Amino acid sequence: MPNTDQPFRLNWASFSMGDRRSDASSDYSIFVGDLASDVTDATLQEIFASKYPSVKGAKVVIDANTGRSKGYGFVRFGNENEKTLAMTEMNGAYCSTRPMRIGPATPRKSSGLAPCKGLKGK
Repeated sequence: MPNTDQPFRLNWASFSMGDRRSDASSDYSIFVGDLASDVTDATLQEIFASKYPSVKGAKVVIDANTGRSKGYGFVRFGNENEKTLAMTEMNGAYCSTRPMRIGPATPRKSSGLAPCKGLKGK
């Protein structure tokens, strides 16, 4: 940072995929839970893309401390109808050794800091 002794570090990992996409309005995501520990992004994408051609990508969430899967992930579709079909058809389908639990993906919470309730500047 200019005029300081502090180094400036930019953490690219803090940006969500939505920050880098200009076509976010054409993406439809689902939550995929109860994944086996051996399921990778590629495995998850392949199982959905084999049935739904509009699949744009898949992401298995990894614990930053252990490097292991947290047991859930997300799949992005380019077609809302295929997303809806996948939520019904793939719920309970096996991926690796376990049946998947499918649900709607909820948007990430804002990273902005909200004011604390009950604390007033006095």
